[in-house]
Amino acid sequence: MPGPYDRLFKTLAEDDPRGLLHLFGSLPLEAEAEIQVIDRELNLPTLSVDHVYRVRTGQREWLAHYEVQTHYEADVPERLAWYGQSLALKFKIPIETVLILLVERHTPKTVPTGYDLDLGSIQVRLRYRVVRLWEIDPGAILEAGRPSLLPWVTLTRSSQQDLEQAARQIASRHDPKLAAEFVVLGGLRYDKNDLAAMLGKVGAMLTEKMIEESSFYQMILEKGIEKGIEKGREQGLQVGRLEVARRNVRRILVLRFPEIGDWPKLDSITELGRLEALLESLVTAKDHDDARAALERG
Repeated sequence: MPGPYDRLFKTLAEDDPRGLLHLFGSLPLEAEAEIQVIDRELNLPTLSVDHVYRVRTGQREWLAHYEVQTHYEADVPERLAWYGQSLALKFKIPIETVLILLVERHTPKTVPTGYDLDLGSIQVRLRYRVVRLWEIDPGAILEAGRPSLLPWVTLTRSSQQDLEQAARQIASRHDPKLAAEFVVLGGLRYDKNDLAAMLGKVGAMLTEKMIEESSFYQMILEKGIEKGIEKGREQGLQVGRLEVARRNVRRILVLRFPEIGDWPKLDSITELGRLEALLESLVTAKDHDDARAALERG
């Protein structure tokens, strides 16, 4: 899931794997099972899956593979097929692939549920399940008794009453981390200030620092720019400094200027210094006009 919400999803997923498997329809909450989180880096060229769990019950063993999209991309089926065959060759056990779509407005009406490739002796066939968060009944979360799932209510088929109920449950725990996740994840769909207000005193206690430290903001908000660039340099040792810098620029565009969307000319910039300068300009841009001007200069 290349995009700014990758770190937030990773945190939520690793906090409660059992809850996530239940939420996405892979395993009943009451089922007896052993769950192992599989390293996202599979030591294969350019392959970094979003989330993989090895699940064992009394009846079977399989891999639950989740790929998450904030903005749906046309090459997703092909990437899922590449991930699926690589997982199959490495682990040699059945695989359930699930595509998780977070936001309705960034998703086409028709989403493929499979991919086929026939290249003579090589044939690839993948069928996967699609989960649209906005179609999930929030009652399953509100009644599950698992606080770590409560931030997901903001992206489900939730009413104002459902949101307020989730906010009350979070507020009663006085957990700033959980409250920040509720606000940040919900920011994909609602105004963050409105969500913070639902949290009452707990929401009022959320400082800018808490929000910035809630996973996803760590790399891309204004005060975290130097940290984000340094993180990009570290990742560049593996995936290339230029690609990491481009990814950070795209993250800023999604966060601060979603109306601009993707910027095709970005791929033509081949100098790391120019990309980092562009990143800093976008972080400090006052409005969309400033952002567009920075992009044209870049």
